[in-house]
Amino acid sequence: MKENTGKSKYVMLGMLARKPQTGYTIKKWIENEYSHFWQESFGQIYPTLKKLVAEGLAVSSDHVQSGNGRGQITYSITDAGRKELSDWLREEPEIERLRYEILLKVSFGDNTEPEVILGHLDNFIKRNHKLVKDMNGYMELFEQLKEQDMDCTYSQLTALCGVYIYSAMRDWAVEAKKIIIEKEDDK
Repeated sequence: MKENTGKSKYVMLGMLARKPQTGYTIKKWIENEYSHFWQESFGQIYPTLKKLVAEGLAVSSDHVQSGNGRGQITYSITDAGRKELSDWLREEPEIERLRYEILLKVSFGDNTEPEVILGHLDNFIKRNHKLVKDMNGYMELFEQLKEQDMDCTYSQLTALCGVYIYSAMRDWAVEAKKIIIEKEDDK
């Protein structure tokens, strides 16, 4: 079992396995495609990329002038990096941990007015409805890319997971509101 140093290393390797990229393009790609289940900050990305280079898992290009006059470093995965990524992909994933503050607030809801919790649930429903819409948009985008001979099957599967998760959370909140309202009506 590999030492647990965080998953940023594998996120960067996975991104570089797609194509050579800068830290900035990696950040944007993560924000667009993975934000529903994974986040990486610039403060994680750049040190991780430097570490990958130091470990021989990636190489960096010389500074290339970009349109804004600032130099950018492009990183590419090495054969050793591909092997490291492949080895990690074969490992069993860690058990996921659910962490929703709204569940804590609902759990302690008898310590406030029902309207407070109902308001939180309304906002939660709206957020999850928007997230379902966003995930469906990604699903459509991946279908369009398939028509352009870009196979996005695995990315599409993560968006599909987002559709299911956010739909379930939205539906739970609708049901929770109904139960709270019925409870209050019975008083």
